[in-house]
Amino acid sequence: MVSTFGWLDTDSEQRRKMLEVVDLFKEEGTVDELGIGSIRDALADSLFPGTSVLHTRLRYVMFIPWLMQQAAHKPSPAEMSAEFRSLEYRLIGSLMAGGEDVGVIGNRARNNLKRMPSGMYWAALGSWQIRKGDFSAEGYFRRQHDYRQLSTRTLKADDPEARELLPGSGLDPHLPPAPTDLLKVVDFQLTGEEEQYLSDQVAAATQGSMLAWLIRNPPGNAPDFVWEIDNLHKAPEDLRDLADHARRFSIVIHGAALMYNLLLARRRGDDDLAGGYVERLERWEADLLVPSQALEGWSRADWWATIQRKNPRLRQPTMQFVNRWIDLLEAGSSLSESRTAADLISSRERQIKGGRARLANQSALDRWSGESGTGRHSFRWPIARAHLEDLYAARAGS
Repeated sequence: MVSTFGWLDTDSEQRRKMLEVVDLFKEEGTVDELGIGSIRDALADSLFPGTSVLHTRLRYVMFIPWLMQQAAHKPSPAEMSAEFRSLEYRLIGSLMAGGEDVGVIGNRARNNLKRMPSGMYWAALGSWQIRKGDFSAEGYFRRQHDYRQLSTRTLKADDPEARELLPGSGLDPHLPPAPTDLLKVVDFQLTGEEEQYLSDQVAAATQGSMLAWLIRNPPGNAPDFVWEIDNLHKAPEDLRDLADHARRFSIVIHGAALMYNLLLARRRGDDDLAGGYVERLERWEADLLVPSQALEGWSRADWWATIQRKNPRLRQPTMQFVNRWIDLLEAGSSLSESRTAADLISSRERQIKGGRARLANQSALDRWSGESGTGRHSFRWPIARAHLEDLYAARAGS
């Protein structure tokens, strides 16, 4: 039976997460094989709200509302939507003409692009309060059409103050103006005005997050993980604690992913591959788990309280799996030879995948590439780091 995704007409945040799931299945290093995505997302959303694995460059959150404003000059909502799609295609050529290549959404697909930048950044526009309200792009254009009709009638009213009661456009009124050559030659470099606007807007909308703090407090390095930034000791205590929880979880759950792949290699009967995973597990413990002291002094009560504040609907089986895995690590047994560890991983896969579990389904195992889900979790830090670097570069150049 062929697996398919069914799309639901639901809110923008749920749509974003579904798109991210699709993308994650394309990246073998980050697939959520053991069902801990709800924990990963809770940490990522706490640290860097509004970010997404679908993002490339920050200036897209300016491009999209600018194109929406331009498209809104068409007479009907349908024509506005069609114009907006056309403008998004034209933006690709403009960025390429501006010398950009890396980070350009649609740089290869061009007019065959199916997933538009507006869909990828729509949740960010709302999270960062650049978009005022929960509506789709089509909803925005319907609003513009209705606003135009209402404005025309209101101007004819006897009450001179009636116009003040008109609704807003749905976009932040303080949005800087678009460059005149937006659809001819443009690049990803933020202007000084745009940087100041985005820094103020995002920091205010995400107040109390690591993203907001780093906007005002640039680190002196650009490491692979946020807990390795050189100014973390200057951050507020709650942010240091959050980063430390993320660090510990990233290290701890990495071993579970390696164990899962080891079991797959053994079930396939590939001794060389299995031997490689045994070595990787041993290196993980010797080079990462033990030196990092990831288990020492880790308050699980505080850890789970942190996760459940962001995701109060976290499922008990997920918590039980993680707790049992941590118990195994604290017991100090050799994981590669542990029957208990193997049973825990196997039962977890069956719990979340049912009959599609690779450790129980030969057909599913045959489709395994030899490595899946072994990437360290960074909780969207690479995306946030790229956005921050765009802000810092504009700030330095102004």
